Amino acid sequence: MKKTSSQTYWSTAYFRICICNLFLFTAFQMLLPTLPIYMTDNGNSESAVGWITGLITIAAVLIRPLTGYALDRYRRRMLVIVGSLSLALAAGAFAFSASTGWMATVSLLLGAGWGIMTAAYATIVSDLIPEGRQGAGIGTFMLFGLAAMAVAPFIGGWLIEEYGPPVLFGAASLIAFISLLLFLSGGATERVSRAVPPARDQHGIPNGFFEKSSLFPAMLILLFTIGYGGIISFVSLFGMELGIHNGGIFFLLSNAAAILVRPVAGRAFDKRGHAAVLLPGMVIGILAMVVLSLASGQTLFIIAACLYGLSFGAVQPFILAWTVQRASPDRRGTANSTFLVGMDGGIAIGSIVFGAIAQGWGYIAVFRCSTVLLIALLAIYGASLIRSRKSRALETVNNQREEHKRL
Repeated sequence: MKKTSSQTYWSTAYFRICICNLFLFTAFQMLLPTLPIYMTDNGNSESAVGWITGLITIAAVLIRPLTGYALDRYRRRMLVIVGSLSLALAAGAFAFSASTGWMATVSLLLGAGWGIMTAAYATIVSDLIPEGRQGAGIGTFMLFGLAAMAVAPFIGGWLIEEYGPPVLFGAASLIAFISLLLFLSGGATERVSRAVPPARDQHGIPNGFFEKSSLFPAMLILLFTIGYGGIISFVSLFGMELGIHNGGIFFLLSNAAAILVRPVAGRAFDKRGHAAVLLPGMVIGILAMVVLSLASGQTLFIIAACLYGLSFGAVQPFILAWTVQRASPDRRGTANSTFLVGMDGGIAIGSIVFGAIAQGWGYIAVFRCSTVLLIALLAIYGASLIRSRKSRALETVNNQREEHKRL
């Protein structure tokens, strides 16, 4: 059992970053489900819509290694300013034209801003959390983003339907600006906005764009979010196929379940370690995909949504917390970015690959393939735990032998 710090992670600076993250996620999540509507209403093809949406993720993936490198070396306040302005300006710029070329350009700017900001806020909040409280602290921080994910799509849909695209894009841009202004208003956040000197290798050269200790967690989250890419792309359409008028209820229920499980999972992570949270989370994820693939009506669809939310709430934030634990303080920016590259890379791969599978074999095949991926994820993670425990046991035996020899 792990020793848990009694020091609280709540502070004015921590709460401010959480609220900044809430506004950031709200601005971004207002746009994601409404951009396809805006484009198709203005004559763009479904193929163009798919690629434009993909460009946002691609831009975020490409910018994150550079962002992590910069977070560990330069003033984080400046990176927050650049990222926030990029996101806010892109949100407003969508209103000027719905042409494919313009949408592609602005989507790249939006993705870059999103990639910078998610890495920046995750790194800054990591520095504010005391050692031994990463599970609860990061889990709570991510609750604010999850709350935005639950309500922002509905706000975006309501604005574009009632007032039109200009009001939607203006509101998203304003909310992103509010996030930036709130961040800049806090003197306490400046204390952690100064990166410590970068770690260097044996030749005195700063380490690169990826954190080695984060590669294994990044691979795990990549496997997990490949399936998530299929979920966000096709579960609403699958719900409509089942006769459920608004398939988006899946996300509302899954987000609610994830919000409920995170505080409990955070305490378990801090007291018992990552295995106590990740193992059951992965098992529940497998069960959720099995139930979803068997669904023929609303009941199993709703059960699958709740189960998937429990899984997502246990796995995604606490692989990130584990990533932060594994990295040295001077490499947290790079560690967070490495994790986020894996997460967004998985979503992008899942959206593209499962798009072809859905077209050829249907939605059920997507969920069955996701089940196989989650079983592989559980097997890989379980094998790593066994190997780690054997290594620790061998090290303990060797230490005892050395101590016996000295006596």
